[in-house]
Amino acid sequence: MRKYTTIMKKQLALYSLFTLLSSTISAESLVLNCQNNALLFPKQILSDKTKDLDVQADYSEVVKGGNYLLKGNVSLNSSAYFLSADEISINKSSKISSSTGHVKFQDNELMLIGDKAVVEKQGEVTHTTLNQVKFHYPNSRINGRAQVVTNDGTKQVFSSGSYSLCPLGNSDWQMKADKITLNSSTNKGVAENVIIEFLGMPIFYSPHHEWALEGRGSGFLAPAFGSYNESGVNKDNNYQVRIPYYFNIAPDRDFLLTLNQLSSRGSVLEGKYRQLITNNNYLGDGHFEIEGHYLNKDKITNNRRWLLNSKLDLSLNAKTDLSIVTNRVSDSDYFKEIAHSNTSDSELQSHVNLSYQDQKQNLTMSLFSESEQLINNGSASYTRAPELSINKGYKGLGGRHVNLSLVSTKFTHKNSNTTANKTGVRTYAQAKFSRSLRTNNYSLTPSLNLSMTDYTMDDVANQKRNIASFNLDSKLFLERKISSFGTNLTQTLTPRLAYNYTPKKDQSALPNFDSDDKNDSYEGLFSGQKFTGIDRIASANDLTFGLESDFIDEETGDTYLSLKMAQAYRFDDIGMNSNGALVSQRKYSDITMSTNLTMRDFSFNNSLQYNPKTNKISKRNSSVSYILNPRRFLTLAHHDDNGKKSAELYGAYPLTKKIHVFAGINRSISDSISNKETTGITYESCCWAVRLAHFKEHVSGNDYDYVTKFELVLKGLATTSSSLYKRLEENVPNYLANLDDF
Repeated sequence: MRKYTTIMKKQLALYSLFTLLSSTISAESLVLNCQNNALLFPKQILSDKTKDLDVQADYSEVVKGGNYLLKGNVSLNSSAYFLSADEISINKSSKISSSTGHVKFQDNELMLIGDKAVVEKQGEVTHTTLNQVKFHYPNSRINGRAQVVTNDGTKQVFSSGSYSLCPLGNSDWQMKADKITLNSSTNKGVAENVIIEFLGMPIFYSPHHEWALEGRGSGFLAPAFGSYNESGVNKDNNYQVRIPYYFNIAPDRDFLLTLNQLSSRGSVLEGKYRQLITNNNYLGDGHFEIEGHYLNKDKITNNRRWLLNSKLDLSLNAKTDLSIVTNRVSDSDYFKEIAHSNTSDSELQSHVNLSYQDQKQNLTMSLFSESEQLINNGSASYTRAPELSINKGYKGLGGRHVNLSLVSTKFTHKNSNTTANKTGVRTYAQAKFSRSLRTNNYSLTPSLNLSMTDYTMDDVANQKRNIASFNLDSKLFLERKISSFGTNLTQTLTPRLAYNYTPKKDQSALPNFDSDDKNDSYEGLFSGQKFTGIDRIASANDLTFGLESDFIDEETGDTYLSLKMAQAYRFDDIGMNSNGALVSQRKYSDITMSTNLTMRDFSFNNSLQYNPKTNKISKRNSSVSYILNPRRFLTLAHHDDNGKKSAELYGAYPLTKKIHVFAGINRSISDSISNKETTGITYESCCWAVRLAHFKEHVSGNDYDYVTKFELVLKGLATTSSSLYKRLEENVPNYLANLDDF
């Protein structure tokens, strides 16, 4: 009875969680809307008469010299500007208008209100000077105040002014300066003697500051603060301060320089350079980036610590691409002790790949080489240095296909010897012949695969293997029209039958560079392959039965429900294990089943392997998701691999319009170890945002790496830390971590 009570409690808790998420999040009151249409005054439509000036006033008179004096609800409207005030005097000869009392000015990009204004027409340019001003750029959200504003149509100078991109009427953050110059023609803002205030408190001073009015611009990004723990020594919490500065070098290149201060280790200087490579007479499009971190002297180890990453993706011509990736650190403990990230990784991969693809000739070639650096007590694995591959396909009439491939690989290993981790060159040649016969009612695809593998080994005897495989795959297509919950659906039903034959051949004497057991997935059963890679080609004499069914919305084409099930029957009771030895096997495989259900914001995915001999589920992967948007979702996942169980939880939940929490947990149930935990809370308004995020990552045994990050983003002035939001979106899938958007 206690067992059933526990199950009911878990089901009730899960149901309550989804119900709370759905009912609360769907409320409009929890949606942050930053589309603020407030203006300093109602926007005026400028005159379409280029040479005329429309004048309105309660009272007007002609004064000395043929000048005009206008009083009471005065407005001047031209194709260049709109001006209104209590009183306006117009000098015809000098083309100067002087205004006093409740002055309002508007041109194509700017709105101003003030006490006094002087508007002077100089040729095609209108010069405006206002006193005691509030200003607003409706299209760019810029607003503020100034003692005096001068405007020539492209450049505005604000004396003793304030500047903000908060919504009009909100000054939670503002930049105050003796002089602010905004130049739309150069897309640049310049300020002198700058003080940045947040909630009325000064937080930053600079004698000179420049920024881009639109798009990317050089300047400081939002600093990030945090705490972390040291493993083994100095276990007290330590602090971290990151101060980034962004250099917008050119439209196609930039550089990010960051000072990363670690209280227990010292000052780490970090830099990242990025460049787009545009198509020219010599090269095609591409991308290059390089990142380096340098700590001159670690306070604890007294050693230099560094990181160097680079990446080049380059199109040499229309058919040839080059990719070079390097990842290196000074020592294997760099990520645990300095970066405090990637502590569960075991290696850093570097590679060079030169590839050629001719789609018309159906020809692909590549030359690939890789290397590894072990980190975090990782174990060495085989690397390909180098690998040459060639693949050529031929298409004939009636669905006939011929595919020829050759792959030659030199495998190296850091811990190689004559008994374990043997090294050498493997050359694999394959010819595959297939034909696809397909109608609206059925498909039939026979294929024959001939392969030869040659092993030229270091210090041990060479080996060879020749093997052939035959596959016959057939499908029957059935469908019907149905209606469910008022929706017209098409249900497809596809019975599937396949036969696979590969002769028995003992391969235990062959090295194993890259083969491993495959799960008995639906497609895996029909392929007849039990192993990944090339070194193990399993014997087969199997007949596989399967059934597929999809429920498709006739109007949208979306698949609401997909069901699959398959099992293989073996005519031979001798098979092959992962060591390549021939061993006895069951007459039938596990039954594989999968269910994928999607209904609006809800999705459920489940795949499993059922063992008929033990009447137990040997493997299962299940997940359920409710996703309204990237800040309002919940995903639960459970995995069971022959008793090795793990669970995942990812979600974000809005407590109010401006406050949301987020979490990501990856836990091994069998070992009672939390592999990764990410939790945090964010306050976000249309003006600024603040976030607190905590990371817990398993290192080894009972050792964990703890990091807490804090960041303040003044929207329009500083941006979210790229390293922080990328880590959050990796640890919490479906979460939108960028706080820059208004």
